[in-house]
Amino acid sequence: MELPEEYRYLPPERIEWSRIRRQVNRLSMRDLTAAIIPALHDHQGKVIIAVDDMTRLTPTLIAFWLAVFEVAQVIGCASQKKANVFKLWWKMTEIEIPPLTPEATCDIVQAYIVRQGMLIESPGLFVGHVVKQSGGNPQAIADMLDDSAKERLVDKRKIREMRHAAGVGYVDFIPVMIIALASVVGARYLAIGTVDTELYIFAGMLAAVVISI
Repeated sequence: MELPEEYRYLPPERIEWSRIRRQVNRLSMRDLTAAIIPALHDHQGKVIIAVDDMTRLTPTLIAFWLAVFEVAQVIGCASQKKANVFKLWWKMTEIEIPPLTPEATCDIVQAYIVRQGMLIESPGLFVGHVVKQSGGNPQAIADMLDDSAKERLVDKRKIREMRHAAGVGYVDFIPVMIIALASVVGARYLAIGTVDTELYIFAGMLAAVVISI
């Protein structure tokens, strides 16, 4: 990867990523592939690669990852499986990971508080809020704890302001809206067929409401 001369003969474990990150990140995907794939092939022994998030992989990276799969064991996480990279999913065994239980989340939060020596005005409220907002997502727990640890004192106002997207629940209304819209269209055709003016007006008003929603 054309690193400076000082890194040429250093064992990999002695090279600090922070010192070479900027230079490596400037390399093109082709250059990175040309360096990584031969290195994996030449390595003696099993290589295990852990990827924290494979959700945003693009089709242009499929060839690279398929080449990696040939010489390494890859463990990755994804919140959803995108159809445009299905060739990668075929190569992997899917394991559903349930969210952490509230009890496990409590244990993590309390251990973190003790280790960091955090000053919290209402520890019970803080722990309960993190449990609720995280939804059992380890990354959400880590994000909120790291943000809170920066505060000299975590008061009740700060606790109430803590938010994380992982704790927000969503309900898919698309099937309901499709059925409602189909019912409205059907009612309008029925009104036209039976020459029912009141039903036609009602169906029209209902259609306006459904479309607005």
